[in-house]
This record gives sequence, C-alpha cells and structure tokens, in this order.
Amino acid sequence: MDFRTAMAAARAEAESKQRKKRRDKQEKSEKKRSRTGEDMGLESFDPVNYVAKEKADTASMWLVLGFSISVSLLMRFGIMPSMSHGDSVLWLLPVLSVFMIPSIHRLVMPESFVEHYTKGTWFKASFLHIFTWLAITLLLVNPPFGDIGSPEVAEDWTVIVVDEFGNYTYPEDGPTMLMEDGKIKNLEINLNSSNSEKAWLMFAIRDNLDVNNVELNLTLNGIGLNATTTAFDEFNEVGINSTWEERIIDLDRIEDVGYAVELENLTEGFWDVRLTLSEQGDPWVNISEEYVWTIRVFSS
Repeated sequence: MDFRTAMAAARAEAESKQRKKRRDKQEKSEKKRSRTGEDMGLESFDPVNYVAKEKADTASMWLVLGFSISVSLLMRFGIMPSMSHGDSVLWLLPVLSVFMIPSIHRLVMPESFVEHYTKGTWFKASFLHIFTWLAITLLLVNPPFGDIGSPEVAEDWTVIVVDEFGNYTYPEDGPTMLMEDGKIKNLEINLNSSNSEKAWLMFAIRDNLDVNNVELNLTLNGIGLNATTTAFDEFNEVGINSTWEERIIDLDRIEDVGYAVELENLTEGFWDVRLTLSEQGDPWVNISEEYVWTIRVFSS
C-alpha cells in the first residue's frame, strides 16, 4: 500500500469516528429531552391528589387556628384569674399543647384528610399555633380587654427647696447628683439649719389604662408619706423650672399625673425614699418595681 492510499484510509477512519461521535451526542440529547419526570426522579403530577392535599392542608389550618384561639381564651378567662403574675405555667401549658395537635387532627379530621398529613404538617401547625396563641393573648391582656401592665414613674424625680420668701431652688447637674441608667439615683440638697426652708419631693406616674386607680406606697426612712396631685398642681400654677418640668413629666403625654409631698423634719445625713406603685389590674394586681432614691441633706 502506497503512502497516498494509507493517508486516504486514515482520513476516512477519522471522519467515520467523528460522524459516530456526533450521532451518539445527538441521540443522547434527544433521549434527555424526551425523558419524563419519573425518569428524572420527579413524582408525576396528579391533579386529583393535589386538590385533595390542598383541601386537607386548608382544613388543618382552620383547625389549628380554632384550637389556638380556644387555648388563648381558656388561659385568659379560665386559668389566669386564679394565678399570679409570674407563674411559668401561663406560657408552659400553651407551648406544651402543641403535642396535642396530631391527636386532635386524627380525632376530628376524616381519614381522607389524615392520610395527607406528614411530619411537615405537624411542624407548620406547631408554629401556627404558637404565633396565633401569642397574638390572641397579647390582644386579651391589654386594654380594653385586660390590664397586666404595671404603673411606673413617668420620667424622673427631684427635690425642690422653697425658702420663706417663696423662692425655689432646683438641683443642679454635677456633683449634687448621682445618675444611674440615665435617672437620678442620689441627690444632694442644701437646707438652712434654721429650718426656714421646705423640701418638696416631686415626681409623676403613668399607667396604660387609668392612672387615677394607682395606689402609692411612699416612705422616707421607713416613715409613710402622703403624696398628692394637689400640691403638684400648686407648683404648676406658680411655674416649675422649664428644665425640670420636662424631666419630671412628659408634656406630650397628658395621661401622666404629677405628685408632690413635703419632706418634713429633714436633718443632715442620708434619707432613703422608697416608692412602690400598685393597681387592681385585670386579671390580677399589678405591682411595679420598688423605686429607691437617696437624698443627702447638708447645711451651709
């Protein structure tokens, strides 16, 4: 065989291999395009089964919503009135009730629906139950349906010294005050040793429903004090220092109520003022934190 014949044979063999490769590639592509969803690992779409599953899921959603609302109403009007504010069972029982959801479905739903429920159904139903219970409970424990919010001191407190001529002396920022969390903790006041000056404690309170129903337990070194709104109103008529007025009461909140009480028989030394606010809420008594303020009295 000469050289020319050998080259022609090699070229023909190479062309044959290329045609075979193109043909195999084309066949493979056509086969891939013609594969069904089942061949590719996908479940075949069954419209009848799809509709049945959607109906089952919708029925499950309404069942869980009804169950969550029932639990919320039972907790709010059946259990909460007989318990105290901090009992952990108030949130533990509703959370643990998620384990009842599968049993309730099997008890209430027809078999044609139950067969469509899976672990994913219980997972979604649990979250729907928890968030629905939280939303309904928040609605029922706040005005106008309830009140579990404790009253609180509106802004800050201060002591105003009034001399015999009716001149007012307000505390100054600096060494006369010890602040904590942005509020006055300790306060120094200068009283004339002749007792011709009077010291008035001033503060304001607020509540989320009716501040007029709030009871004040106010003591000075263990001795009870009687703060009144009348005394505060009298100071308002004269005119409170504008800087301190905004630190005592929020002028944008008309529901804030100011109180004032005279601190009698103050002598040099440290005096502890303790204030606790309480009210008959719904369903239980709401008690605030104890506010502890320290006053240091010195004379010049």
